[in-house]
Order: sequence, then structure tokens, then C-alpha cells
Amino acid sequence: MFALMVWAMSDTPRARALGKELRAVREQSGLTLRQLGDLIGCSEAKVSRMETARRRLAPNSVRAFLDAVDVRGANRDRLLRLAYDIDEPVWWESGIGLPAQLTELIDAEKRAVCITEASEVLVPGLLQIPDYARALFNATGVPAEQVDRLIGARLARQGILHRAEPTRYVVLLDEAALCRAVGGPAVMAAQLNAMCAVCREPNISLHVVPFAAGAHTGLDGPFLLLEFVRSRPVVHLEQRRCGAFLDDPEDVTPFLHARSSLCRTALSPDRSLELVAAYARRYECGEGTGHGDGALAEIELQR
Repeated sequence: MFALMVWAMSDTPRARALGKELRAVREQSGLTLRQLGDLIGCSEAKVSRMETARRRLAPNSVRAFLDAVDVRGANRDRLLRLAYDIDEPVWWESGIGLPAQLTELIDAEKRAVCITEASEVLVPGLLQIPDYARALFNATGVPAEQVDRLIGARLARQGILHRAEPTRYVVLLDEAALCRAVGGPAVMAAQLNAMCAVCREPNISLHVVPFAAGAHTGLDGPFLLLEFVRSRPVVHLEQRRCGAFLDDPEDVTPFLHARSSLCRTALSPDRSLELVAAYARRYECGEGTGHGDGALAEIELQR
């Protein structure tokens, strides 16, 4: 019989992630909560609290759990690393005062192997340069004393795109985001040029939905779809300073369909980069962006 070490904990993103992973491997094994509890020497209720992150697991507890459900190899090593890392400090939990909802998003982004982001009117945060982000924060009433901290957090989040095993990032962007001169023409030119550069990386693909496409499913609102090695995908929705995660398959499935639809509607990555570059040139030349004529994509891409 195993001696299971469990102690009370506050609910944290990393703990919830580990709990979901343990629940998934238990369900795959065919064991019920009670059967697993009998194997590792604890009650059905306690196993449930482990899987819902209402109890913290010590690494030896996770090891006992994995032994009981016969998880081996690389997946076992990965889950044990999650257990060991639960108490390790990370930059977004180091007292810099980030909102709790943002720290949960950052943690999910760090664990994701693929992120799809759909945006209607703004360049996504994972692609923003500091001046663009600053203009947004100033325009939306963020207190001045918080702006630099939030810009730093936004730039640090972008590290997932450039690490040794980078996250796959798919951007579905409405052409309207290219027209809105956030921060003015000079900032917008710099932002679009930076976006062209980073979106040439092999793990990043940009798909612009042109005005010529008319109505499309992305107009329902922006969303972030995160996919993981083992856990089922989740969707993050954000409105002003509020955010929420959806993880029920019935709630997530419409966003999977929306991604497929937008990918069919949008320009190819190469043509999308050509269009972004064309907008950047117009900002650099001070020619404006042709607001309302909807013709830039057609003109530039027929050259």
C-alpha cells in the first residue's frame, strides 16, 4: 500500500494542469476513482480532490498515481516534471502584480504546443511591439504606473515562440487590424514590419482574411485556442479586463470549426505577408491605408 502525501493548496494554473493530466491518464486506464483510491491507499474523495486541484500532490504522490495506472516512458517523465515544478517560482508569479486571470493565461500558453489566435481589429499580443502595446494600454485607460509592467509581461510571453522547442502559432487576422493605425503611422509601420519578420519563422503562420471575403465567422469575436500534448484543447475568451477559459468539448468544438473555416477563407501565409508588407509601405510613405475602399488587398496581390 502506498503512503500518499497530499496537503491543502490554493488553486493554481499549474496545479489544475497537473490534475487534468492525472484525470486523463486514469480515465484512459479504465479505473474508477474508487478503484484508484484502493490501489494507492486513499479515499475516492481524496483522489477526486487531486484531479480537481483542490489538493496538492507531492512528487512521490504523483509517482504512486502513475504506477497505479501504469503510465511509463516519456509521458511519465513529463508528468513527474510537472509535479516537481509546481513549487518552482516562475516570472509571472514573482510578485510583479499581474492580474490572476493573466497569470493563468500565461501558464496555459507556456504549456501549449499549438496556439491559434483569431483577431478582428488588433494585432495579437504575442506579436505586438512595445510602442504598439503602449498605445493600446494608454487608449484603454490602464493606469500609467501599470503600463511598463504589463508591456514587460507581454514581451516575456512572446518567449514561447522562440524557445528551443517553440510553440506552434497560427494567427487568423482580419484585414481591419492592418488598417487601424494604433499609435500613429510610424508605430504602425514598425509593428507591421516586425510582424512580417517574425511570421517568417517556421513555427508561425499568419493568415489574413481580406475585406473581399465579406462576412466570416471571425466576426463573432476574437478567441485563443490552446492545444496541449495530452490534455484536451481549451479556448480563452477576453473582453476588456475579463477573461474566461472554456474546456468542455461541446463549448470548444465550435471554435475548432471556426478555425477550419477561417483558414479556408483567409489568404495563404505568403500572400498574407505580401499584404502586411504593402500596408507597412503605405504607412512608411504616409499614404494612409485606404480606409473604406477595401481594395488594397486586391490591388497589391494582383501585381
